[in-house]
Amino acid sequence: MATTTFCCAVALRVAALQAAELPGTSMPDVVTISGKTLRLNGEGVLKKFFFFKVYSVGLYLQNPTQDAQAAITTDEAKRIVIEMLRDVSRQDFVDALERGMKRNSPQAMPALRARLDRLKDVLPALKKGNVLDFTYLPGAGTLLRGQVREITIPGKDFADALFSVWLGSKPVGDGLKRELLRGDAATKTEK
Repeated sequence: MATTTFCCAVALRVAALQAAELPGTSMPDVVTISGKTLRLNGEGVLKKFFFFKVYSVGLYLQNPTQDAQAAITTDEAKRIVIEMLRDVSRQDFVDALERGMKRNSPQAMPALRARLDRLKDVLPALKKGNVLDFTYLPGAGTLLRGQVREITIPGKDFADALFSVWLGSKPVGDGLKRELLRGDAATKTEK
């Protein structure tokens, strides 16, 4: 019994150490999109079961903020960049995205359904190292780019529901949400 308890304690400690690591990413501090300058608001890693790293994610905003609601609803250019840290099937990624939207925007789902289905049709299977980004541009909609696929989904309501997957009241990860809302990631090298 003592040996089992010790082994479990060691395994949990190793998992905690692994979960605390943030892999280096190639996400720049600043990007320019359609003439708009966006700053890296925060970045983090989505983990499942405490230590399986799924992807790193960065949130870019025109005006960095620590306010989730402002980050979601402000009608300014914004971007979520996802860099895969492991292979994920197309179906698993699509299911997770839809669950996140349903949890955070249940009342909007009937109006979003056709556009979500359109997005789901073009999302690829994701391999370790693949990069996918969702960019909202006012008046144009949400542009998905990744694995030589590109599609624009119209509507601010769709962008709000999509960004709520990571920033809403029921995000894919509370710790990840906190990291994305640091609001000072872009200034880390300026200090």
